[in-house]
This record gives sequence, C-alpha cells and structure tokens, in this order.
Amino acid sequence: MTASVELSVVVPCFNEEANVPETTERVLRVLELAGITSEIVLVDDASRDRTREVIEEQKVLYGERVIGCFHEQNRGLAAGWQTGVTAAHGAYVAVIDADLQYQPEDIVRLYTALLESSVDIVQGFRSTVGRARGTRYVLSRGLNTILNQTFGMQLRDNKSGFLCCAREVMLDILVHRGRYAYWQSFIMVAAHARGYSYREIETLFLDRKQGKSFLEGQAVRAAIKNFADVGTAFWEYRVKPQPRPLSRVPAHAADPPAHPLRLKAYLATARVGFARGQSFERTYENLCATQWLPAAELRALQDQKLRRLVRHAYRNVPYYRARMRGRGLTPDDIRTQDDLHKLPLLSKDDVRKHLYFDIIQEGVSPADLQRISTAGNSGEPLTCFAESAQLEFRKAAELRFREWTGYRFGDPWVFLTHDAEVVARARSLRSRVDASLSGLEVIGLGGVTEATLDRVADQIREKRPTLIEGDAEVLELLAERVGELNGPWKGVVSSGQTLGTKARAAIEQAFGCPVFDVYGSSEFSRVAHEAEAREGHLVAGEGYIVEVLMEGRTVAPGEIGEVVITDLTGYAMPLVRYRIGDLAEAAPEPTAAEPARGLPRLGQIHGRVQSILRGPDGRFIPGSVLHRIAGDFDFAIAKLSAVQTEPGAITLHIVKARRYADETLAEIEERLKGYLGPELAIEIAFEEPASDSPLSSRPTSQAPPVDLQRPQGLKVAR
Repeated sequence: MTASVELSVVVPCFNEEANVPETTERVLRVLELAGITSEIVLVDDASRDRTREVIEEQKVLYGERVIGCFHEQNRGLAAGWQTGVTAAHGAYVAVIDADLQYQPEDIVRLYTALLESSVDIVQGFRSTVGRARGTRYVLSRGLNTILNQTFGMQLRDNKSGFLCCAREVMLDILVHRGRYAYWQSFIMVAAHARGYSYREIETLFLDRKQGKSFLEGQAVRAAIKNFADVGTAFWEYRVKPQPRPLSRVPAHAADPPAHPLRLKAYLATARVGFARGQSFERTYENLCATQWLPAAELRALQDQKLRRLVRHAYRNVPYYRARMRGRGLTPDDIRTQDDLHKLPLLSKDDVRKHLYFDIIQEGVSPADLQRISTAGNSGEPLTCFAESAQLEFRKAAELRFREWTGYRFGDPWVFLTHDAEVVARARSLRSRVDASLSGLEVIGLGGVTEATLDRVADQIREKRPTLIEGDAEVLELLAERVGELNGPWKGVVSSGQTLGTKARAAIEQAFGCPVFDVYGSSEFSRVAHEAEAREGHLVAGEGYIVEVLMEGRTVAPGEIGEVVITDLTGYAMPLVRYRIGDLAEAAPEPTAAEPARGLPRLGQIHGRVQSILRGPDGRFIPGSVLHRIAGDFDFAIAKLSAVQTEPGAITLHIVKARRYADETLAEIEERLKGYLGPELAIEIAFEEPASDSPLSSRPTSQAPPVDLQRPQGLKVAR
C-alpha cells in the first residue's frame, strides 16, 4: 500500500487520548471519500495519559493506514512534525493538530488547492467565524503582525501550522539551526526564507472540546518566549539565510586558505551588488563540504533539487507546464534523474522563440534578473536571463574550482582577457576591493601583437602569480612566443575554447606546471573543471545535471555524445535538458590518484573549435571577441558570419534586423579595426534570412548568430 500513498497526514499528539480516535476516523474517512490514497501518522510526544495505547489501538483497527511513532521524552510540536514526516510514505504531507480545532475535512481543500495552483505550500488560516476573542487570540494576532513586519510577509495567519506540501519541501523547511522555545510559529517564515511559494485558504477553527492545551494558563508566558524567538529567527532567516541542508557531510581535511582573514573579508564584503547576495558565503562553505559527499548522496541531493525545480517550472513557467501536460506528465512523474528522459529536450531555437513569450517565470520582476547574451561557434546565439541566486552559486563554484589547482585564496593570480568590459569593470572600486582581497590582477589584451605577448609575459614575471588563467588560444600563443616562462606558478587554467592535446603539452612545457581545463558556456558559466589528477572534468553537480546522450540514450564511458545540461539553480528562466551544442565523452571511473570527490564527471570535450581573426599588422583576437561585439549590436544585426581566408581581410555576412542602420555597421567596423588595426580590410555581404528562419520575426533584442572560419595555415611568428 505504501507505494501508492498520495497523501500522508501527520498528527503530533500530547495528552490527546480523547481526541485521537475521532481525528483518525475523520481524516481517513474524508480522504477515502475524496478518492485520495492516504495514511495518517500519529506521533506521541511522551504523553502522560493513554495516548500511546490509543494510537496502538488505531493501528490494529485500521492496519497499514495508520503509522504510530513514539517519543520517549517530550520534544515539542516541531520535533513531532519532523518525526512524522520522516516516517511518512506519501509524496505529499499535511500537518494538523490532534485537538480537532482545525477540521480534518479541510485537508482535502488544502491538498486540492496545492495540486491546482502554482505554489509549493498551501496554508490554512484560521477563520474568525466562531473563534473566541480572548487573550490567546489577541496575542496570536500581535505575533502575526510582528512576523509579517519582521520578515517581509503578508500572511493573515503567519504562525498557523495547518498546511500541505510535498514531503521533501516539509523536510527542508523543518530543519533549523537556532535554539527556539516554539519554533513551530516560524514554519512559514522558514518557507519564505528558502524561497518556496505559498498561498492561504480560510479554514474553520473551533474551540477545543476535549483535553487541555499545553498552553492553557501559560499563554502570556508562552507569548513572551515566542516574541523572544523572533530575534533568533531574524538572525537565522534574514541575516544569515540557510542553504538547503544536507543529510550528512563527511569530514575532510581540506587545505586552509593562504589568507583566512582575507577570505572571510571577501565573503563578507561580497554580499553587496546583484551578482553576489546574502547567501554567497554560506553557498561557498556548503560547496566546500558537498564536494566530498559520496557519489550516491550527491546524486540524491541532485534528485531533490531536480524535483523542486520541476515542481516550480510546472506551476510557474507556462512553457514547461504546456509541454509537460502535452506529454501527460505532472511533477510527480519526475522523481529522479532516471525520469529525465520523459521531458523534452530544450534547444537554443526553443529559447529564442519563447524568450519573451512564456519561458520566464510568471510574475518575476525584471529588477531581479540579469541579461546574458551568448553567441556560440554553432552560429546559434541567444539571450537568456539569470537571477541573483544563480550568480551566487556560479561565483562560489568558480572559487571552489580554482582551489583544485593548488591555488589558495589570497595567493596572487592573473586573468588574461580580451573583453574590454571585463577590464573596465576591474577598475571599479568594488572590483578593486575584491581583487585586493583575492590576489587578482586582470591583464587586458586588446588586439594581440607580438609586443602584446611580450608585455604580458613581463607582467606575469613581475606579478609572480600562483595561478595564470586565460583563453586556450591565448595561452598557446603566449607559450609559442616566449618559449619558456618558468616561475612559482602552480597551475594554468585554460578556458574559452577546446584545449587540444598539442596545445596542452606546449603550455605545460612553456610554463613548467600542469594545465587545468574548464568547460562552460555563457548560459551556465563554469560547469566542469579538471581537478588535481586531471582525470576528466568534475561537474559542479550541486547546481547542474549533465547528460551525455546519443540518439536519446546515455552513452557508455569512453563514448562520445551530445551534452545536455539542466541548471538546478535557475528558477526565473529554467533551462531543463538544454542542448548546449557540444560533444563530449562520458568519463570512465577515476583512479585512486583522484581525491574522493563524489561529483559527476565528463571526459574529453570535443564540441568547440578554436578560432582566431588576424589583422594586417600581425595582431589577432579570438573569435569570442567578435561574439561579444555581435551581442552589443543585436538590435540591428539578426545574423552575422565572419569569414577570413587570409590575414588582414575579413568578410562579414550580415542579415539585417529591423533596427539596422549604416551607422551601426560603421560602429562594428570601428570596433574590429580597434582590435585588429586601422588597415584591416572589411568586406560586407548582406544576405536575406532563410524563408523558414525565425530571425525575421523574433524579438530583435537577442544576440545575432556568429560563424567563424579560421584562416588556414596561419601561425604566430616566434
């Protein structure tokens, strides 16, 4: 029977021998009448009357439909919820008191509202009809006002503990770290702080008829303790929001940061601005622990996050709701990663067509989103949006990735970039503070010449960094130019383009240290990173599920397949089973040389191609620079292809967008010549969009496609 339980009703009991039989009978009867397969979990909290014996009698009377749990010591209402929800078998749970003040018949209303609405939790607020207006009522209304004002909520009965939600949601919100006299008053505060959506429905609340409340004669004293608990809750849920808890994080002796005080200051001061918010510090600390989870526990954590994401997408994002309903699916059909195949794949063209239509969460504020434009080598770019929590996770994961190279926070390191915007941001006060704490120096490249490479080499020698990071092609060209650049550096991080075997060998020989490859994209930032043994790319599994597929099936280790990514942190614009457009190998099992991280991994990345554009005077830029230029002018250019067959000359193939103007084209040419030299020859070829292309009708605020062909036989002179 337990395999088919839809709803478990959890009922904490303390000295409720007179009420348990009727509560049990009414709960089971009304759910049976409603056609809901159910069970009731009765939790005795060390009662001093016959409550335990009465629960045992209900188990005999109703068989498997009744579960009895028993505390040997009185632990309070919240602990009773925790015990009952843990023992429950249903995908959904409702919690209700045993005293029959809340009516069991209202459970059906809560459950129905949950299934039919786009929220995670439905709470029953206590109707004023027939409710006594004594001291407890006045104190309760006062506490409700305080909770709403303190935590930015607008509930009519914030402290009501009569609610229904998915079992895993309840398990999540029940975990707390502070010491409370009556934590149960903050259950909706916890749900709000963790980002769950909710709604209220009015429910009947009657006077107690049998037994005595544990608060009888203690209302004022209990209220004083409850008000004192508000301070504890404010610290836990407003000042230091808690991330999703873990069942168990194994201890691991990690290397300490080089400058622990600077790390603490960085994590603390990085709480301002959109990209990193209040939970950045806790997210980073959490990731430092979760990387050591056994693979099975890490996968269970991914599954938990996947269920929450799918629930949210179904209820709040019309695109996913329509496609799941079209396949006859509900969120309950996606329980683990083994169920992902039931969901359709998401292409870049799907995102492009639905971006301003129905693929963004209903009601989300534009102020909470950051626009990200990307243009891939496939020539199929797009615009997507990320929220603050996503960016916090990405930044924390990047910091953890970097530590796998031997870098310790506060060590000097350099970042080589062509992106003028990144260089400009590095000059801001906020970035300079971050850089001084983390030891970072950003070195801008612009249009690369032999003189540029010599300058960069001199700056690296002067900085003497622990870590050097840059695009694969720039690192290779730098290695070819300088021949040998040995120093105190512990590693080189290669990002941007695919790192080939020959390029890796050349860079390692020149720098005299290992090279660590990064796999990522603009849509997701850094998804996977090589670690100490460099046996495949370890995925940031706490935030991403990465599938490697061939004709719909998961490939075997060593096989090549298409990379499909699900972002577990993206709620405002979910990317579920997103076809990134790359090919990769499924990684074999690691050897003993790799530290025992339980993170999933990818093998060699095959999908991206290096590309360089060369100017007439010898300077050059990677193709990613042209991608960024194209994104800046997306309102005027619907599609852009850049073809170079000889140094110093480029042909731009352009499909105009609605707001095209010759002045815009002149700006693009000026930008390119700024990188590659004023003598760069640029030929323009205007093209019409394909008749079946969505480009002519899509919103013009998307980045245009870019296609690059690297000139054959071009090498950098040593």
